[in-house]
Amino acid sequence: MYFLFPFIALAVYLRNPFSSKKYSACRINWTIFIFRSNPEIVIHDYYFYVQNLLIQNLGKIKKRGLVFYECPGFKLLKLLMPSTNIFLQIEHTLFNPRNNVLSLGIPDGLTVPGYEKKYLVRIAEIEKLTSADIIFDYSRINLFNIRSAPKLKAYLRKSFCISPSLYPLSINSHGRNGVITLFGNPDLSRRKLFLEDLKKHRIISKNIRDVYFGIDKIYQKTKIVINIRQTDSYDTLEELRVLPALRSGAIVICETAPYVEKTAYSKFIIWGSLEELPHLVIDVEKNYEEVHAHIFGDGVIDSPFIRRMKRIERCNALAMKRAITQMNANN
Repeated sequence: MYFLFPFIALAVYLRNPFSSKKYSACRINWTIFIFRSNPEIVIHDYYFYVQNLLIQNLGKIKKRGLVFYECPGFKLLKLLMPSTNIFLQIEHTLFNPRNNVLSLGIPDGLTVPGYEKKYLVRIAEIEKLTSADIIFDYSRINLFNIRSAPKLKAYLRKSFCISPSLYPLSINSHGRNGVITLFGNPDLSRRKLFLEDLKKHRIISKNIRDVYFGIDKIYQKTKIVINIRQTDSYDTLEELRVLPALRSGAIVICETAPYVEKTAYSKFIIWGSLEELPHLVIDVEKNYEEVHAHIFGDGVIDSPFIRRMKRIERCNALAMKRAITQMNANN
């Protein structure tokens, strides 16, 4: 493998000028690791969080081979030696059939709370993910939903949850100001109506958009992050937004979502219906210090919040360890 690495690295480098997607290669013990060096900006921080976990663990692979991370293609290289294909699943899987919106989904998901039907299990880019050897999903709720569909047993066996514990804990309450939302398109009817409702209640808020790098710096200066779902059809909690905001010490006020207890940190979020959220924001602003201390345990070195965040980090490490074990078994 050692003599092959320069040729593989050169082949990866020569591919870059002909594509907007840029790739890199490095050698880690028995493994040649090939990865995208400019991931999609909407998942930039999560992509590199998972990549760092991979790099820390690929040295435990016991056989020579190639590991491709978010790298479709490279068919010729994959003929050289055994290869493992790893992809991320970063979309919502809980599709609510209540709204009669057409969606490609697999029936027999979880039961929709308060409704006789079940969620469809919607997996975006299912053909690509089905071809993967390892899949990392950001959401335990997603995997809980997938587990309900018998047709997806093979998919589930190669899926592992890596929760988005993206940033170091920074939970001090001091020096924070304001209420923010993070709507990529605030003109969508559901979001637009909600922002108008905030104004009716005289709540001053700022919508942050097109910030993909360093969003933790914004969270660390913010008192309250409001989270609502993009549509009435996709019901998975937006953990890629919610958990990083919490870890950065922002109080998260969130529209009620199904099966949130599966996250293992739902008790640190303030929940309410869409209509209730403005009133919750007003109440939290009036009692900010007290609410912040209740959630984060201000001044307590080993608060329940800190213990829970550290446990989630350990769960991520264990999920990666299980993925490496499966990669060894597959090879």
